[in-house]
Amino acid sequence: MRRFLDLLTIACLSSLAFTTVASADLVSGRCQKVIEDEIADLTIPQDRIKDVSIINIYDGNGEGGGRIDHIEGWVSFNDCKGNLVVSVSTACLPMETYTTYQCRVPGIKNY
Repeated sequence: MRRFLDLLTIACLSSLAFTTVASADLVSGRCQKVIEDEIADLTIPQDRIKDVSIINIYDGNGEGGGRIDHIEGWVSFNDCKGNLVVSVSTACLPMETYTTYQCRVPGIKNY
């Protein structure tokens, strides 16, 4: 009976972990279109863009470390070192857009 309960506990925890990961993927997938539209509005030539990655940014507070805080799209370029970052809320509302290091996009702040 003890072994059965141990297996049941492991199965439940595995299911919970899978649900959390799946939910996280849904958030970034749902916001992907908004991030792509924000990037498209900047009219960056396609040959300049090397890659686009969309990632979930998690809450850094000790107790809430597993909660998604916001989603970011990171654009890497062929012609500069740095990135364009498009940040949106978990409700997919645009929050901030900026570039890093050497990369510049007209009209966008650089840090």
